[in-house]
Amino acid sequence: GGLAVGLAIWALSTPGDVPQGKAGWGRLVGALRVRALLVAVWLVALPALFSGTIGVLVPLRLDDLGAGGVTVGAIFLAAAAVEAVLSPLLGRFSDRRGRLLPLRIGLGAAAVAAVLLPLPGAVWLLGAIVLFAVAALGMFWAPAAALLSERSESAGLDQGFAFGLMNLAWAAGQVVGGAAGGTLAGATADALPYALLGLLCAGTLVAVSRSRHAARGRERSPASA
Repeated sequence: GGLAVGLAIWALSTPGDVPQGKAGWGRLVGALRVRALLVAVWLVALPALFSGTIGVLVPLRLDDLGAGGVTVGAIFLAAAAVEAVLSPLLGRFSDRRGRLLPLRIGLGAAAVAAVLLPLPGAVWLLGAIVLFAVAALGMFWAPAAALLSERSESAGLDQGFAFGLMNLAWAAGQVVGGAAGGTLAGATADALPYALLGLLCAGTLVAVSRSRHAARGRERSPASA
């Protein structure tokens, strides 16, 4: 007993090594002022926002169309399988072709999915559109997560903070998407939250494309000078 207490006192009184290059909370606050990092956080939050809305509205719509619990579960199980298969493939694709190409494709496809989701009057058609929407969201979720990791490192944050930001962005998107989507649909119709999501995806696509063109212009300017 005395030996254990002595060892504990010795351990607590021994100064530990201060990790070099580790980002503290002050560095995190400073990094969150970097626009590039905030864009990456948004690109993680957006598919979560969309996914949270789907998770609330689609089961209710399927029930209205006469689908049973087994059918609803099967559709979401198939959606999870699509996401699980696509994520590693898209991760490797974005490693080869860059983060922005799959991001742009996914954002455009998600905007189309937002237009289509409130339209179907048949269970099978809504199920097919849900699978398309999940595939579209997966196309920019994996590259966005990698982009967030890279931009966190560029901002001087270690990967622990990057992982925390990723989880926070995803969780916030899920909660807000489910709550706001359900509230708006209950007050109006499913078309309104889907329309807002489509506008967010389209606006983000335009912003990402403009930033890419601006970056190319900056790269060409020194060469032409």
